[in-house]
Formats: sequence, structure tokens, C-alpha cells
Amino acid sequence: LTTKNGYGHAGFKVAECLTKMGHRLTYQNPKAKLQINFSQPTNYKLHRNQYQIGYTPWESTVIPELWREKINACDEFWTTSQWCKDVYENNGFKVSNVFPHGIDPMWSPKKRESTNVIKFLHVGEPAERKGGQDTVNAFIKAFGNNPNYTLTIKAHKSSVLRVYDREGSILGLPHEMYSNIKLDERDLEDSELVDMYHQHDVMIYPTYGEGFGFIPFQALATGMPVISTHEWADYKKYLGPLKLNSTLIDSPWNVMHPGKVYKPDSKHLVSLIEDAAVNFKAYSGYYYAQSTEIHEEYNWDQLTNKAFEEVFKKIS
Repeated sequence: LTTKNGYGHAGFKVAECLTKMGHRLTYQNPKAKLQINFSQPTNYKLHRNQYQIGYTPWESTVIPELWREKINACDEFWTTSQWCKDVYENNGFKVSNVFPHGIDPMWSPKKRESTNVIKFLHVGEPAERKGGQDTVNAFIKAFGNNPNYTLTIKAHKSSVLRVYDREGSILGLPHEMYSNIKLDERDLEDSELVDMYHQHDVMIYPTYGEGFGFIPFQALATGMPVISTHEWADYKKYLGPLKLNSTLIDSPWNVMHPGKVYKPDSKHLVSLIEDAAVNFKAYSGYYYAQSTEIHEEYNWDQLTNKAFEEVFKKIS
């Protein structure tokens, strides 16, 4: 239970909203009328004589077989996006509800102005699925050692990023070989992370798939132009003209993410990075203009009330 990852942040926000609605929450209480299992199904705690909701996102096209018994034992099974619902149903599960995550007001919109240096940002290291290596490769091709453009890699304590030659041999670390690439491994508080987003101009996020995708979502909510794959996104309409092309491929991480994932198009990624730089003023205005709408549509209180309205009628 931590706000330092997407699961923890979403879990705390749902709990906060339910409490504001007047409900008393306890943790793993077998005497409660309703239990919400917001975790991977192997960690569901299915007490008897409770109305059980399983609530789980997923990032690839095949659901682990070990999850089947726990999911099917729930009274209802929920997930976080239409894409996730389609994946579960294609794997033979019944999905009762799509409950997307909301945006916290702290991710406030900020109008980004044109400056002498355009600052790109990637967040997600060392999780390979989030496209850090693709980001570095594309940025080097577009703007390697060009002081007018910088890239910050925000990592959680460590990074697996490297610079490779054409034969695949390691040449070195990106932030050591390129003067305009910075690695930040600090453990930041939420307010500090918001400040980091506000201080950067464009998010690069060539992810191979997300269960919901807080990183690009929060960037969009601040009005930041975002370059990201989009097929998996509940909020894909807000990714707009910088949507990144991708192709479904067999997962490179088949144990953790079985089935297929979305491989970002490397040439299109370079092109979008260059486009975002050349046309930054126009993109900055476009993404800032829609940020207020994102906060309105993805209001946590409204989403939570809508998701649980019928459930509370059933158990009252």
C-alpha cells in the first residue's frame, strides 16, 4: 500500500472517494458486506458471505490461467478500460463493469511557453515495457548532443538504459555519452513529481501496453504534449495528433506479460519527436486547451460514485 506506484495511488483514491461518500472502510475484514479486491487475482482474499468484487487491470493479451478460479469466484469482475475488458472477454471472462481511474487535482494544467530549449521527459524506468530504451534510441537519432533539446529520464531508483552500436554491443550509458540526456533516480514526493512535469515540455512514452497508464494520463492533465502509443488507452482521444503508431507483436516478456503487446514504431517515434519540437507552440496550445476537459471527465468522485451506485443497491 504505497502511492509510489499506479496500483497504490488508485487504491488510495478509491478508498478516499468511498469515505467521502459516507462509507466505512476496513482492510480485509471478513465481516464487511462488500469486499473490493483491487490487486492481481492471486492476491484476492475471498471471504465467505460477502459480496465480492474483483478489480484488476492488465497490460497484454493473454490472462494468466492461475487467475481463472479467483476471478470466477467473484460476484462481479471489473477492470479499468474498454481495451482491458476486451482482453478479459477474449480470454473467456465476464466483465461486469469498466471503472477507469481518475485524475487528482494536483496534476494542474500549466501553459507551456516556447523557450530556447525544449525539454523532453520520459518516466517509467526500469520497467522495460514502458519504452525507455525506445525513447533514448529515438531521441539520440533526433537530437543527440543538440543543446537546444534535452531529455530527462525519470527512473525509480535504477535504470537499464544503454547506448548500443548497430551490432547490439553496449557502448555506454546515455547520460554519460550525451550531454543533453539526464538521468534522475531520486525518490520524489508527489508534489515534486508534479513540479517535474510542469518544468518539462513534452512527454515521450512509447509504452508496449498499459492497464490504465497513469504516466501519460497525468502528463495530459497538466496540458503537456504527449507522444505515446494509444490502442490500449481509455483516454486515447486526448492523445490527439501525437499518437504513436504501433504493431501487436509476441511479448518479449512472456512470463510477466504473456500473449501480445504493442511495439512502438521506431521511425514514427523519431518523426513525432522532431515534429513536437518544430511545432511546439501549436502542440502546447492544443494539449493545454483540452486539459480542463480531462479533469472534468475523469473526476475521481464522479467515477467512483457511478461505479458503485448499483452495487450498493444490491447489498443494502
